Amino acid sequence: MPIAYSDDETMVLEFLDHWEGGNVDVLLGYFADGASYIDMPLPPREGKDQIRAYMDSVFSAFSVRIETLSIASRDRTIFTERVDYLELKSDPSVVVPLPVTGVMEVGDGKIVAWRDYLDLRTAEEGLGITIRPIQNA
Repeated sequence: MPIAYSDDETMVLEFLDHWEGGNVDVLLGYFADGASYIDMPLPPREGKDQIRAYMDSVFSAFSVRIETLSIASRDRTIFTERVDYLELKSDPSVVVPLPVTGVMEVGDGKIVAWRDYLDLRTAEEGLGITIRPIQNA
């Protein structure tokens, strides 16, 4: 029997699939005005301008493919268990699988808040870089 996803779960799955294309404008279209996004333990980004700046910095350094392992929801909160594959653009032979748990709050078909929980050290060691927090503008 096929899995029946809620409209919110379907939207989140589509959003995560779009990361592979790296089109920031498409990704930002999934966010509500005033949305927030945080990769724990980095500083939060508030509003589309800060989210855009963060995504631009990510896509300038990496290609990203997201494999969603599990998705569940309750009310307007969507939980995902994922592996985010980060490919270093300066050396495409370096691809780091990064386990991530994501929590998105949605409203009116848009992402209102997004919190990702990950081990930053896994990314840093796998990529051979230090990830510095981007200061909020």
